[in-house]
Amino acid sequence: MKSFTTLLSLVSIAISAAKAAPTGPDPALTTSQATLDANIACPLEPNASYSNVKNPILLVPGTGSTGPVSWDHTWVPLSSQLGYQPCYISPPPYMLGDAQINAEYIVNAVRRLNQASGKKVPVMTWSQGGLTTQWALTFFPSLKGQVRQLVAFAPDYRGTIGAAALDLIGAASESVWQQTTLSHFTVALANAGGLKALVPTTNLYSTNDEVVQPESGGPLIESSYLDGASNVKVQDTCGPLFLLEHSQELFNQFTYVVASAALSSSTLKAEPSSYSAKDCSELPPAGLSPADTAYDITIIAQAALAITAGPKSKCEPPLKPYAKPYDPRPDFCTVVQAILNQ
Repeated sequence: MKSFTTLLSLVSIAISAAKAAPTGPDPALTTSQATLDANIACPLEPNASYSNVKNPILLVPGTGSTGPVSWDHTWVPLSSQLGYQPCYISPPPYMLGDAQINAEYIVNAVRRLNQASGKKVPVMTWSQGGLTTQWALTFFPSLKGQVRQLVAFAPDYRGTIGAAALDLIGAASESVWQQTTLSHFTVALANAGGLKALVPTTNLYSTNDEVVQPESGGPLIESSYLDGASNVKVQDTCGPLFLLEHSQELFNQFTYVVASAALSSSTLKAEPSSYSAKDCSELPPAGLSPADTAYDITIIAQAALAITAGPKSKCEPPLKPYAKPYDPRPDFCTVVQAILNQ
């Protein structure tokens, strides 16, 4: 009971810390410009260069993954057939480091693609990629003027309760700590106004996602829900028995219909009239080859292996000075240890 009371007090403190959304100049990037630029790859372009891209889409991977693993056999071919020139980033190592640094790769890629094309850039994300892109949009105010729209598969804007198990057994990387429900990272995002759509946004998510939870229970609970976004919970259209795991959202017929509708929509987000139960299928969409499909079923295993073998952290990375005012709570690790010792 004491532990539950302590948890409730943490929630109360977190909610009461809400402040005005960040404004003014963007924070300075701490990663070198050369490193950031070298991380942008446009796999279908000569030398994978972004310099001559005229109709870009930026693809951001999830935790334990890279641009090639997440996207080469999913939305590289799928976005290409829609007329886009896909580019992606791969923040090292495998999106396992500080998500605040991962966000710098997103900020830089959007800036570079915007400069190269002269257009606002659509951004498509998977898992942590959505959370970290929302962080970038929240704390780097100028980015909202350079991003056309956000299409996010299984984004964990409120974190995931499952990450706590990895934290407690010492198996969590820095970004896993940050994706834990009520982490400093997720609370700061919420208190800075990051739980609402900051650009036209479409979120796709599944109630039976084995990684991001909870994904049912309503807008205040579901991790992938943002106010003002087109929030497409798969089972609302396809029924409660429609099974869609965490990585399958990247290569599923229904999610393809919704995501492609969002990209072509005059409102820049998926409208309910653009998809229906007839689009529900466990099969991959047209445009993916048998070789693509065979590879895609390994994406989640590759991510799990990278998380297992990758670097570990004893605690969540401290918030950057620009974000710290949005979460005044004491160090999360200290609080967890105090609960465990009661």
